[in-house]
Amino acid sequence: DLEAFAERFKQRRIKLGVTQADVGSALANLKIPGVGSLSQSTICRFESLTLSHNNMIALKPILQAWLEEAEKSHREKLAKPELFSGAEKKRKRTSIAAPEKRSLEAYFALQPRPSSEKIAAIAEKLDLKKNVVRVWFCNQRQKQKRMNPPGGGGPAAQE
Repeated sequence: DLEAFAERFKQRRIKLGVTQADVGSALANLKIPGVGSLSQSTICRFESLTLSHNNMIALKPILQAWLEEAEKSHREKLAKPELFSGAEKKRKRTSIAAPEKRSLEAYFALQPRPSSEKIAAIAEKLDLKKNVVRVWFCNQRQKQKRMNPPGGGGPAAQE
């Protein structure tokens, strides 16, 4: 339950475009008795489940309250279209949840260079954008290249 909440919290925080540091400082605005701001590293450790069990239990209702507030204000923001165009909005970093990532890794092990049609099918199956899947495969191939450079990569390999 704590693990599921931590994962859900992280996914929704990222979708809202809020950094861990933003969450930590925004907690002070919630006016919860005895709760001030928290550090970015505390939020990070909560999301990665590296805090003690007691700390996780203590933080869950606080972060739950923040998430509800953040989602409420996000909905209100969407209800009132902004005056400026969306042109200056920065694209949010894509985050892929653990189950989808495991599926992508399994597909990659079978075929590191899927066709455009196969990428579209994978994207549909995992409910991700086609471009997200395409870029994930590109990034994965680059990662493989870095980890296993052709020819051993050492100076002796150039003889």
